[in-house]
Amino acid sequence: MGVRLSVVDEMFLWTHRGLGLPIVMQGVWRTDSIVDPSELEQLCVRVASGPLGRRVRRPRIPGARPEFIADPRHYPLSFRSEPVAADSVIEWADAAALLSVDPERGPGWRIAATYDSDGGTVVSVACSHVLADARGLIGALSDAMQRKPSPPIDRTGHSDLTDARSTVGRVLRGTTRAVGGLIVSPARRAELRGFTTPAAATRRFQRHSVTSAVLEIDRDQWDDVATSSGGTANSLFLACVGELARAENKTASVTLSVPMNVRTTDQGDNSVDNSVAMVAIPLTPSTTLAQIRTLCRDAFEAPPMSSPAGFPAELLQVVPDRVAHRLADGPGQRDALCSNIGTVDIDQFEGHRTTGLALRAVHPGASAAQLDDTSTRVSGYLSRNHATYTLSLVSFVSADNQALRTLACNTLEKFGIFAHPW
Repeated sequence: MGVRLSVVDEMFLWTHRGLGLPIVMQGVWRTDSIVDPSELEQLCVRVASGPLGRRVRRPRIPGARPEFIADPRHYPLSFRSEPVAADSVIEWADAAALLSVDPERGPGWRIAATYDSDGGTVVSVACSHVLADARGLIGALSDAMQRKPSPPIDRTGHSDLTDARSTVGRVLRGTTRAVGGLIVSPARRAELRGFTTPAAATRRFQRHSVTSAVLEIDRDQWDDVATSSGGTANSLFLACVGELARAENKTASVTLSVPMNVRTTDQGDNSVDNSVAMVAIPLTPSTTLAQIRTLCRDAFEAPPMSSPAGFPAELLQVVPDRVAHRLADGPGQRDALCSNIGTVDIDQFEGHRTTGLALRAVHPGASAAQLDDTSTRVSGYLSRNHATYTLSLVSFVSADNQALRTLACNTLEKFGIFAHPW
């Protein structure tokens, strides 16, 4: 027996099954020298024996939640022997993200690699978002690179029958309380109406592809700009992505969806689990970095976005997938997603020095209808490695990668930041 999936885990599992936009986490790691493929093949073995070496098992009893069970299998290294141009690394990474991963049948992750024309190595580590969030992915990769033993999968789970009884019992009790609240509370009824009423924001961008860009910024430059404007590195990040989200309408207000790390002491800081909750940050063109800092602090201190009107979130785990997806679709979608991943500590691997490390969520196999149906215009992912910030962008509205790179560089220059695009 393994670890039961959380509500957030199951939301990502729906996307794997075709309900909503598919999501794969990807780390793109670059070195200053040639890494022998045999070393990367051994890396695959070590990753497989760590926390990513798991898959989802469907329960046999209705009402029980799916669970993660250990699965140490791995795909062989996907290696391209012909070097890619140094200025085409992102295009190669986009293609590497299309390699299939399956969190249910397994393996749910895989590694691809190639060389670049500057004499370095480029490695893609793609992982279904069902298995891990960005911090989990990079933590598992770092441990495998440093040959650190990762804790085995938790074996303290319960049988399907026990879990079904417990889960259904909690849902019935919570739903009963929520229905009672609807009867006596006009505020609860208004909250539920707001949840079920479609958002007024227009979707349908008529874009049939996803574009991406990665930019590196000197850490001192970024921090100096943030501090001089009364903000933080994070509030500057949100301001930049907010500006990108309003690129087609400079006077528009935008709302950012910001993941908040909710890892507990019991989980440990190196847990791979999807330990995030979402908060919403509204921005206008005149919102300052200092104001964004205050908005973030208030949002992080307040209860995160959750199920409406007191209904238990686990209700989504006991109804059919399609029903659950319809109930959960929409409220968490915003104009942009801003994920500040934090510091990553991969300096070298087997003596090969790290020259770049980007983390992002990508959407392989997304259909035109799925892309058109999202209200998100751009997603941004910020990470820091020693003296460098890396900003990874995924756009649903830019014409191509070069257009997004140009727009991103021009936008950062407005803030007094000069970036080096990959």
